[in-house]
Amino acid sequence: MGERYLKLRTVVIVAVIAVFAFSMFPLTPRDFFETFRRSLKRADDPAAAKLVEDARLRQQAEPGLNPAAALLEAAEAARIELSPLVKGGDMAGNADVIAKVRKEAASSIRPGLDLNGGVEFILELVPDDDLLGKFAKEGGAKDRAGMEKQMSAEFDRYREQAIETLRRRLETQNIFESEITPYGSRSVSLKAPIVSRDEKDKLLKLIKMSCKLSFRLVHPQSEELLKDYDPADSAAFLPPPGYEVLSASGGDRGYHYLVAKRPEMDGRSVARAMPVRDQFGQTKISLEFNSAGAERFGEVTGKNLGRQLAIVLDGKLYCAPVIQSAITGGSAEISGRFSNEEAKDIADALTSGSFPFRIKVTAVYDTAPSLGADNVRNGIIAGALAMVLLTVFMCVYYFRAGVIACLALAVNVVLILGAMAAFGATMTMPGIAGVILTLGMAVDANVLIFERIREELNGGKSLAAAIDLGYEKAFSAVLDGNLTTLLCALILMMLGSGPVKGFAVSLSIGLIASLFTAVCMTRLIFDYMLRFFHWKTLKMCHVFTQPAFNFIGNRKWAFLLSGLLIAGSLAVLAFKGERMFGVDFTGGTRISCSYAEAVSTGELEKVLRPIDPNVRLNYKSNNSAGDNRKLEILIRDRNRPAGQEESAYALSDRVIKLLNSEFPQLRLSDGSESTVGGLVGLETARASAWAIVLALLGMSVYVAIRYEVSFAAAGILALVHDVIIALGIFILMGRELSLPVVAALLTIIGYSINDTIVIFDRIREDAKLFPGKPFGEVINYAINRTLSRTILTSATTFLVVAVMFCFGGIVINDFMLVMMLGIVIGTYSSIFIASPIVMSWHRKIGVNH
Repeated sequence: MGERYLKLRTVVIVAVIAVFAFSMFPLTPRDFFETFRRSLKRADDPAAAKLVEDARLRQQAEPGLNPAAALLEAAEAARIELSPLVKGGDMAGNADVIAKVRKEAASSIRPGLDLNGGVEFILELVPDDDLLGKFAKEGGAKDRAGMEKQMSAEFDRYREQAIETLRRRLETQNIFESEITPYGSRSVSLKAPIVSRDEKDKLLKLIKMSCKLSFRLVHPQSEELLKDYDPADSAAFLPPPGYEVLSASGGDRGYHYLVAKRPEMDGRSVARAMPVRDQFGQTKISLEFNSAGAERFGEVTGKNLGRQLAIVLDGKLYCAPVIQSAITGGSAEISGRFSNEEAKDIADALTSGSFPFRIKVTAVYDTAPSLGADNVRNGIIAGALAMVLLTVFMCVYYFRAGVIACLALAVNVVLILGAMAAFGATMTMPGIAGVILTLGMAVDANVLIFERIREELNGGKSLAAAIDLGYEKAFSAVLDGNLTTLLCALILMMLGSGPVKGFAVSLSIGLIASLFTAVCMTRLIFDYMLRFFHWKTLKMCHVFTQPAFNFIGNRKWAFLLSGLLIAGSLAVLAFKGERMFGVDFTGGTRISCSYAEAVSTGELEKVLRPIDPNVRLNYKSNNSAGDNRKLEILIRDRNRPAGQEESAYALSDRVIKLLNSEFPQLRLSDGSESTVGGLVGLETARASAWAIVLALLGMSVYVAIRYEVSFAAAGILALVHDVIIALGIFILMGRELSLPVVAALLTIIGYSINDTIVIFDRIREDAKLFPGKPFGEVINYAINRTLSRTILTSATTFLVVAVMFCFGGIVINDFMLVMMLGIVIGTYSSIFIASPIVMSWHRKIGVNH
């Protein structure tokens, strides 16, 4: 039975690893046409070969045409159905085949803007007639001049709504790490981690959808009135007042309708939209209304039995079904010739919201990595060095057990990357923060298990018994620590936005992977070692032999120190005020210049850091324009005295002169400048703040259920303590709050609560083992028994972060500094703050343990 169970576990674990390892490939994009050939049922299909040749010729004639669009145009021109030629089913038309090939040709993991660059769209927002009417109504303006004046006053508010709609629309495509900011007076800059031309075109099509949905009645005599209507001479036809002629797909006379201009209801009542298939295999879009929309739709259909109701999306008529009965179920369908991908995109856009603007694309740029190629390279080298040092440390300290832990870490990385590829996640610096945290927690789980095994060996148990008991006793602490942090990550994922959501996605994936490798995989390896290699014992080094420090006795000094640090940190934050926020939050001056020869962004940052420590630089190009190479600088002068204003032009002149004098080969010219808002919009900041608050509440509820209310209160107070002090010291060092720093603070929350829960778990266990012992002694004993594990975990994680801080480059320096502060402060609070708070709470309410 035991051997059969061992084989079953082996098969399951190997299968899981193999699935996610396979998901990692391809790590780089494949050639689109080659991928199309591999997807064919017959590799030598002459029709397919002719299509590829035709598509390549179209690309040569039109250099801006992407391979997917070129192949689709070639197939449509030749009237060839692609679905019978390729493997796989569930493809309704050529567009579905192209979407399938595009997905197979894409790289498995999409690197973020900061690591690999992407595309930037400059989008001019042109108010439509409905919005102009709304401006006029709100402002009481009678003429166009009055409307435009009101529009100028209210434009920023509506632009913020459009930015959040764009952000939600991109998130439906699993793009959480976009940068969407105001650009000039009437435009928006949208940057997304997209690199291939066909992905750019697909994304641009999605962005330009205004998705204005309306339900309009068809004239009762539409067919009779349009009897002599000629589409070729539509100007000669005069429709009845209040109506217009719209044509559904098909193009013949039977598909023309007289449709009322005034809608009976619009798409603002749509709560959910999704693509569905009918019994004939045709793709439709199913709509679900909110309560008010369902009531209104029932009223409209009930009053107009026998009439046709036209469903119009972005001015295009998709269908006009006859109303047979009142529809009170709160749902409707849009039918038309949709591909699967098109139906999904429209449904996602309807769910995310419609635009109060028409979108006009004024420029498209390819952008270089915002961290700079040198910073990315330095970060990769530093990360590799840190992992090598961590591997050496674990192998030296734990010997054979350390080798097993390192194997688990390597598999953990494979699982994380494979899962991110499978779920279409984007790898960014906040995402790397989540990976670092999960690797730290994976090391912590292994250390916790090994220390438990050591205790059992020291108690005289055999190795097999010690391993069984070690895993059994460590499991609750490992599970609670991971589940608490996972709960936090899930809340951040559901309610957060932008970088917060990106961090939460990678953290959630990493937590599940680390729990799997630490609990399941390492145990399997130990079982094989015991069965086939007959291990008798495990040698391990140790930090402390039998520590007996009086932590509880010194809690008053710890509380005093923490109180002073918190008061000092709050004073620093209050004194700095808005000056502590970087350009990510406050915005600044965007300077765009042509350049002759590129210089490393790291070198440019060193020169500009005295003006703004968080200056953002980015190279971008537009191959279709003459001025195709630009250096873009987002900067704010931190040395300017408060209250003294400086124009963007003055700052721009200083920056350009400084860089040209330091780097003559750069030869910056044709500088343009504009004032821009922060990369974090008001709605994004508000949503993220609420997500963090609810995540803390969720963690406290979980800890209260699993332990006691006192433990939950102590844990949350310790987290707040850690974040305030770490941020205060960071700002005191002259640094600024930016998006990477926010990601680091979130990492501190996850790391610190995991550290604290390990001690809480031991306190709970020892309280049951020694019911007559004073509670203070129980806490002291628990802290001392977990002290080696606490120091080791903190030391190994600090080692990784310190190496990346020293050698990872300027851009990730702030992130790693906050992490280093958080590790030290979190370790201190777990020992000297959280557990003593539990002690003080119990003494206050008179609980006798």
